[in-house]
Amino acid sequence: MRAILPLSDRGARPGAPPRVGDLPDPAPGPGEILVKIEAAGLNHADLHQLRGTYPPPPGESDVPGLECAGRVAGQEAPGLWQPGARVMALTGGGAHATLAAIPAGQLMAVPDNLTSIEAAAVPEAGLTAWTNLVAEGGLQAGESVLITGATGGMGSFAVQLARELGARVLAAGRDRDRLEQLRELGVEEICLEGTGLAQQVREATGGRGVDLVFDLVGGPAINAHLGALRTEGRLVLIGLLGGHSVEVNLGMVLSRRLHILGSVLRPRSRQEKAHLVSEFAAFALPRLKDGRLRPVVDRVLPFERAPEGYRMLETGGVFGKIVFEMG
Repeated sequence: MRAILPLSDRGARPGAPPRVGDLPDPAPGPGEILVKIEAAGLNHADLHQLRGTYPPPPGESDVPGLECAGRVAGQEAPGLWQPGARVMALTGGGAHATLAAIPAGQLMAVPDNLTSIEAAAVPEAGLTAWTNLVAEGGLQAGESVLITGATGGMGSFAVQLARELGARVLAAGRDRDRLEQLRELGVEEICLEGTGLAQQVREATGGRGVDLVFDLVGGPAINAHLGALRTEGRLVLIGLLGGHSVEVNLGMVLSRRLHILGSVLRPRSRQEKAHLVSEFAAFALPRLKDGRLRPVVDRVLPFERAPEGYRMLETGGVFGKIVFEMG
């Protein structure tokens, strides 16, 4: 199969540029389905893996790639998945390849109206949004939520999911023009990251602050994000685009009884992922089918140009997902 070569297979040091090459085809283990991948999404976690700072969990492929779409391959697909069935999948790794062995519980049927390219942009963004808005964040209809890093593939899906959950959605980022594009996805208020963010959020919420912050940024911005919360508000920290280390105003956390939760999807057990996939699919697949939810794809690259996509994501300025087409 063709794949982004893991560091161990190319003798490279962490941080070396990605390279497409040939690897042996994967052999499905118990409970796994072989999938011929037609398209795969790119995420910041893939960059971190190649830097050596985010290795795959034990038992998962060391090929990068956390989401894909394609067709069930082979003649021994157990359960509901018949050979040739169109599927999209959340993976623990291995999606940046032409074949992957994927746990059956992490597969979802592709709605007929979605192309493989569109479907490949759904699983990681969708499951991260569902896990941290619903399972961890406890977002309820009628509440307000601030989505940070909102113009990326993850954030652009999270704003739609929050809207469908009945929440009032505010979005934060650094580029006003790109943030404005989110209004058609259901964002009611846009806010610019920086020292004035908390004040912008308070003005937009009548001085109250939001119930929940979906924080993809972390770093120094976390103090402004905490300042945007109402008393007893919740912040779920999902990403560290802004950096790993920061001084936090603990006095604000104590005095306003704020809740901070760190959350990562990839290291969770396959059983927990299967449960989350089932819940997400029940809510999201009908909405993907009728267009209430839609993946946002910034650009599509042939797989042989995957290294170029990695560079684009690292440089920034992407609105939505970069997706690789396997050809």
